[in-house]
Amino acid sequence: FLLTSAVVIVGSMLVQTTNSLRVAVLGSGVAGSSAARALADRGVEVTVFEAGFGIGGRTSTRITRDDSRHQFDHGAQYIGTPKTDTFRECLESWKSDGFVKEWSGTFATADGLKINFEVGDDKKERWVGVPRMNSICGNLLHHKNIKVKTQTRAEASQNETGKGWHVRHGKTKEDLGTFDWLVASDRNSGAHHRSDLSSANVKEFTTGIRGIQSVKSLTAMVVFEKPLSLKMNGIQFTGKDAQYGSLGWVARDTSKPGRERKDGQECWVLQSHPDAAKQLLKGKYKVNEIREMAQEVLVSDFLKSIPHLNNGEDFEVPSIVSSVGHRWGAAFPIPPQEFLDKECELLASKQFVACGDYFGTLSGRIEGAYLSGRTAADEILQLN
Repeated sequence: FLLTSAVVIVGSMLVQTTNSLRVAVLGSGVAGSSAARALADRGVEVTVFEAGFGIGGRTSTRITRDDSRHQFDHGAQYIGTPKTDTFRECLESWKSDGFVKEWSGTFATADGLKINFEVGDDKKERWVGVPRMNSICGNLLHHKNIKVKTQTRAEASQNETGKGWHVRHGKTKEDLGTFDWLVASDRNSGAHHRSDLSSANVKEFTTGIRGIQSVKSLTAMVVFEKPLSLKMNGIQFTGKDAQYGSLGWVARDTSKPGRERKDGQECWVLQSHPDAAKQLLKGKYKVNEIREMAQEVLVSDFLKSIPHLNNGEDFEVPSIVSSVGHRWGAAFPIPPQEFLDKECELLASKQFVACGDYFGTLSGRIEGAYLSGRTAADEILQLN
């Protein structure tokens, strides 16, 4: 399996001037991409460093390496109803540009033996990136003033003058350039096990973020040879019903706009309930072991749940073409109050700003990440 993106990785086509502002962004999730785009729109030269194979953060998409090109939105499943006018306007522009569309269909909540379908005024808004969730970040980063370097875990240190930043490759130690400002959009950059900011002298930030906990999630990505005879495209589970095991959410990924397949196969994303994930992960630290467990447990629980979801009626479940597990370690941040009270963290004297989905009252949501990234960009622009 391979993480991919729709972003165009552009070369250096920019004409630098003595007055041009250069900004490095660590992380290509929604916060980092939003910050990069807001800066680029104002003429700032931005380089985004992404440690993974592809962009997206919580909107990452996984696509198989084989000719089948099965794809799964294995992180955030959709964008819900906007909570702010700012994000509502942003969402409208994304829809107008064509890389976000409404995910319509049949949705339900499984509560014991009762399946509660969303109908009428109870139907929720669900918006998705097209043709995949990471198309949101891909389109934000597709700009002449933005360069994206994937598979590049960057290490940042302040210049000798104390103004500006020097960035090098974490593995090869290759010089990646000097920048006026540094934006950290991935809080893991400040984690104990990462060297991204170990020489950055931003302890005000790194000390604080190490106190943030996360609700973890397990995911399984499954391909069925033929469509499942279930009426629902997305099902939420309460986590309290034994017949549904560890399930928290399941989605027919191929029912989302732009994911239609011509071969008749069907892709599903299965995600654990947070309580189940907590129990299942106890004492387990090996990545491969966790992935295998996620695949085995979630697929088994989903197959066992199908008769209950189908009103007790049996039907032949199509053959499984492939399945794989995934551990989403930072699925839902639990930030302390100090992070909820601000949209980003600015260290103006060090020309550093942090943003991400753990800031603000909408933490853990795509909207919260977007607002944090835009606020971080605004802070830089106001000081330059």
